[in-house]
Amino acid sequence: MPSEPRQHPRIVNPETYLTGCTCNHEHPVPQVTLYSGKDASQILAEDCHAIYADRPVLLLFDPETYAVAGADLQQRLRAEKVNLTSYQFDSHPVATAALIETVRSFLQDVALVISVGSGTINDLGKYSSSEDQIDFWCLPTAPSMNGYTSGIAAIKVKGVKRTLPAIPPQRIYAIPEVIQQAPLKLRQAGFCDVLAKVVSDIDWQCESLLFSGSYCGLPAAMMAEVEHSYSENPEAIGRGDTSAVMGLFNGLLLSGVAMSLAGSSAPASGGEHLVSHFWDMREPITGREPELHGLQVGIGIILSTACYRRLAQLDKGALPQKAELLFTVTAAWIPEIWGSYAEEVAKQFQNKREALLRFDTLLPEKWDELQALFQQVQPPEYFADLFARTGAPFNLEVFRLTKDEFILAALNSRAIRERITVLDLAAHAGVLEAATEDALQLLR
Repeated sequence: MPSEPRQHPRIVNPETYLTGCTCNHEHPVPQVTLYSGKDASQILAEDCHAIYADRPVLLLFDPETYAVAGADLQQRLRAEKVNLTSYQFDSHPVATAALIETVRSFLQDVALVISVGSGTINDLGKYSSSEDQIDFWCLPTAPSMNGYTSGIAAIKVKGVKRTLPAIPPQRIYAIPEVIQQAPLKLRQAGFCDVLAKVVSDIDWQCESLLFSGSYCGLPAAMMAEVEHSYSENPEAIGRGDTSAVMGLFNGLLLSGVAMSLAGSSAPASGGEHLVSHFWDMREPITGREPELHGLQVGIGIILSTACYRRLAQLDKGALPQKAELLFTVTAAWIPEIWGSYAEEVAKQFQNKREALLRFDTLLPEKWDELQALFQQVQPPEYFADLFARTGAPFNLEVFRLTKDEFILAALNSRAIRERITVLDLAAHAGVLEAATEDALQLLR
């Protein structure tokens, strides 16, 4: 056991990470470190004892992640005499405000929270520790999402899926064999999630051009350096090739850092994520068990890129002037779609009313500049082919989605968040319905 804690390399080199910044604003220095190796659990346990001595530590896992890596880590932490408390969630937990309060009930005097798992377990540990200003580490078990290193957590609050600020982990310990051997669907989900940044970055640029001026090229520049490591190897990711899967995993980690640098999820989460959140939120109403977040995002990518193609083909003179009517009609659907959750959803939609009502003048005014952005997006067939090459069947039946539920999400998911995305642009340009039909052709 080392007498002093080891220092591990940061995921992003602090001396070069600002290359690509186009906004000239200050970006936080990424602090997350990564240790990757077959002995990662042992190194984590030794580091934990070296830093925290006999101070209390909370370990989080569910039955599946306990079997994959949690049991071994728990044993090693105890062997290192760490003052350990463990909490096991039920299988497939949902990150709700109520479950956050359950985790926080264990945090009195705790110095460190460690999550063993991927999306939900990571978010539960990250958000809970952030709320109580406690250190947080994680041991990932799958290359399934980019939230490991992000500064947000996806939490259901009063039935509405929200992305809330959360401090990223100080340290990540990864076991390559565990990441490589993650189930195929989890690898496919991560592949879809990381590819979302190609679309969401254009969403961000469009919103910035129209309203905020907040866009910075730094996240896209960072991702461009590693994109080849996963986008060129879908078959290898499907097979579980070590270098391809770890390339995907590292791309996901970097994508999360990019969100932290931007101060929001905008670089990696746009309209394509909204349909996934829509279906997650509708579970209590429909009874449909949501598919993995990343896979649902893959469907959203096909929809968003179909929207961009329709927008790229549209002449400025064809833009309708119906912003207020469209807002009123969309808002009127909220009670019917959301029932008891309608009030919370309506609040989110109302928050962007002023911006949406400006579309009648802003879209024609900025149309030529917007067109230059629309033209950069690959067609939906390109992404559908990439997803299929991982071995993932992409159709509504596999996702347990009816045609009506897909259309409902495509036309109305833009109302669940106040962020402006391609779904808003397509709706106001009058092409969202046609783009939805285009996407359906690829998902049958």
